[in-house]
Amino acid sequence: MNINFSKSVYFLLIAVLVAGFSFLVTRSQYVLTFQQNGELLHIRDEIKSQVVQEEEEGINERRYCVAFSSSNESSKLLMNNAVKTLELMKRSPVPVDLDSTSLSLAACDVVLSAVDRVEALGSGEALEEFVHDGGYLLFLTSLQPDPEFVVLHRKMGISSFEYQVSTYGIRLNSTILIGEKGLEIEDEFLYNSSLLVSLDGHAELMATSAEEIPLIWKTIYGKGAFVVCNGSFLEEKLNRGMLAGAISLMEPDFIYPIFNAKVFFIDDFPAPVAKGRHPVIYEQYKKELPVFYREIWWPNMLGVAKRHDIRYTGVLIETYGDDVTPPYPNPIDAVRMNLISYGREILKSGGELGIHGYNHQPLTMDQAVADHFDYTAWKNTGDMVSSIEEALDYAEGSFPSYTLTSYVPPSNVLSTEGRAALLEAWPDLTVISSLYLEDKTGISYVQEYEIAPDGVIEMPRVTSGYMERQFDRWAEANAMTAVGVFSNFVHPDDAISEDRSFNMTWEEIYRSFENNMARVKRTYPWVRPLTATEAALDMAHVLNTQVQIEKTDNSIEGTLSTGGKETFFILRTERKIGRLTNCKVNRIDEGVFLVTVDDSRFKLELGGY
Repeated sequence: MNINFSKSVYFLLIAVLVAGFSFLVTRSQYVLTFQQNGELLHIRDEIKSQVVQEEEEGINERRYCVAFSSSNESSKLLMNNAVKTLELMKRSPVPVDLDSTSLSLAACDVVLSAVDRVEALGSGEALEEFVHDGGYLLFLTSLQPDPEFVVLHRKMGISSFEYQVSTYGIRLNSTILIGEKGLEIEDEFLYNSSLLVSLDGHAELMATSAEEIPLIWKTIYGKGAFVVCNGSFLEEKLNRGMLAGAISLMEPDFIYPIFNAKVFFIDDFPAPVAKGRHPVIYEQYKKELPVFYREIWWPNMLGVAKRHDIRYTGVLIETYGDDVTPPYPNPIDAVRMNLISYGREILKSGGELGIHGYNHQPLTMDQAVADHFDYTAWKNTGDMVSSIEEALDYAEGSFPSYTLTSYVPPSNVLSTEGRAALLEAWPDLTVISSLYLEDKTGISYVQEYEIAPDGVIEMPRVTSGYMERQFDRWAEANAMTAVGVFSNFVHPDDAISEDRSFNMTWEEIYRSFENNMARVKRTYPWVRPLTATEAALDMAHVLNTQVQIEKTDNSIEGTLSTGGKETFFILRTERKIGRLTNCKVNRIDEGVFLVTVDDSRFKLELGGY
């Protein structure tokens, strides 16, 4: 039997074959050879070659003196937080140790006091004159009612005072934290020792305790102003946003740079998935764990990311084995295919792949630290180097020509020796992301936002988990105001962990996650979703940029040492925004504006109130 095909049928068959081949290629690992991050590597190399010079005075048309007592631990903590906050705001603070020298008010335009006695700063009359003539005085901690306080208290907006009391929680009466006016935190992690005070009608109340005891207020006096923090909580790094807010609300028309980044990490992903059933998951979905993660958890995660502007940075591990002595065995092919599948989808969604490690054993040789997590310590740096090389080879075999540049230490633990091993094994290492907040155990690798002397960018994570908890909400809000960063991490197995799931089903966790990310987007619609390396390189740009600001009665003019790349600022002003040069301005809260600068020079003209 003869069958005749018309030309149209041949064309149709060819089209189907081409489409099928294209689909297979698109779904294969080789498409990743076109998803290069060479531009990011080029920026990284430029940053490593830069020499950051001393910050020139310019943004500092005001001189910031931080008065403290080196013999008092609380005072030193306050001083350190104030200095770091001012430095990130591109101010040049001058610490003044009152144990060895007296405060010269003539040498200061702004004084931040990290001591609890007014008399340590000088006479009440001298401080009153300093503020009346245009100075600004911020008390960083609750004050003892010494004789000089008695002289000064009415000028500070205090009508009466009694004694020190313990207070808990906080209520925000202002935009001191951007986007969070009206926020109430009643958890006891916000503890203060406060002076029981009543304020007069001239004081602008910014925040109270849960019991409505005034915690922060501002009082304009003459040409200057007093700002009082009636508590002890600014000692903690957690509360730097409140410090940044108080500083930026103290002076009129205050502008400071931020990083403007929303970063979201998934630790242990991609990673081997345990086979078998989890009783809660199976009861709810009738699926074994690998199928649950593939068909339920990951589509849910991708959906939240798409709806709420998130780009995931997944940090992979090769195995959950505890081998710390080479040679290191390779996982079976099925595990590699799992890595390729998930990794491809992370990249396709605009995300990034980084490394968590060959396995989940933190890079430390201290067995006491390892025992804290029931891990095994490494014997020497050479073995750690070999493990990182194996993880890189494993990733290279799965994603040809894709260069991994970001690292998250397992369990947020990284020793000095482990960090050295990373650098030896991994020349392309660009950013390390561990923890931002203090760790009372002293075990975690705690970071500042900075570029290390070896050129690696230190970019810590601030919060963790799928659900909104009061502590995380507070930490998030403070980081957003201080540096303009949202940075969170989760684990896939949070969904099945007894302690991290809070005895909730995945459906409940997922709904909470959806609501939490919707709130973040609603509160900070202006923040940019970035991957870890993108955010780190932009952060390094800001850190390396010298900023000079000149303010007149009717304008703000800025000069940046680097141009051609967007730089972001927060502007606090009650005035109308006039003509703009080389910048854009968007209102993001009451009296708060995001300024986007696209040149080395910019200017904002300011109108009336």
